[in-house]
Amino acid sequence: MADLLIIVNPRSAAGSTARRWEVIERALRSRLAAPFDIAFTDRPNHATVIAREAAERYGRIVALGGDGTVNEVVNGLIADDRPVRPDLELGIIPRGTGADFVRTVGIPHDLEKALERLSAGTAREVDVAKVRYRRPDGGEGTRYFINEASVGMGAAVCERVNRSSKRLGGRVSFLLGILRTVPRYRSQPVRLALDGGPAEEVLLDNAWVANGQYSGGGIRMAPRARLDDGLLDVVRMGRTSFLQKLTQFGELRSGAFVNRPHVAYLTARRVEMDTDAVVALETEGEPIGTLPATFELIDGRLKVIA
Repeated sequence: MADLLIIVNPRSAAGSTARRWEVIERALRSRLAAPFDIAFTDRPNHATVIAREAAERYGRIVALGGDGTVNEVVNGLIADDRPVRPDLELGIIPRGTGADFVRTVGIPHDLEKALERLSAGTAREVDVAKVRYRRPDGGEGTRYFINEASVGMGAAVCERVNRSSKRLGGRVSFLLGILRTVPRYRSQPVRLALDGGPAEEVLLDNAWVANGQYSGGGIRMAPRARLDDGLLDVVRMGRTSFLQKLTQFGELRSGAFVNRPHVAYLTARRVEMDTDAVVALETEGEPIGTLPATFELIDGRLKVIA
């Protein structure tokens, strides 16, 4: 009986996972020595359902897709702020527009090398964050994430990218999304409080609440973040002019933008954001709702094969 399940999002990588499936499957069969089963997703959040049902039967569950697929699987492996089973291991085969979490954990984007890492890698524990937020229908939603969430302009960019074909790949898709969103985006007043402290009101362009270092197809939004340090990195960008945004554009991929005067780099275990405006929120590249939102690390950690 197989102890490994691979959950495949055939729509990942702008649909090329489905188009190239015969090639991908041959690589899986030739590179993975251990027996495995495959399950395909066919709708949003299907990977969460599959992972939750599979968690009782498999020791290793692998997400083959982008950051959104990984996030769906994570939400199937966590319940009541803890992994469904303490010995569960998450594997990742990157096939997505962003594939940003793997940049921090060190999993190669190349298929053959990613499979080698899956076969030979060891499991490391990573922190898991939870966000409570306002859903589009007005109710309260809850979601777990292991890489990042963003509020404001970044969420607006993700929404635009997700409406596009993504056929130009992650880096170009996000670049075009940024260029089309930034000129029209207007800063919003947001009240932000860390670890139960007093709230500070700021005019916010964007804020990342990060466990990993990368988002948006390779933007190094939190260069000091560590996956297992028990802290969330909060990178807050205040209001800037369009010209200022353009001058810092080249610093996004290196992370050097965090040294700009209008950027505050903070850490916390709990982050609360509220506003009287409508400010969008995304996790792992997927728009999920709006503020108000509370972000916090949970006590349980997840094992990731890296």
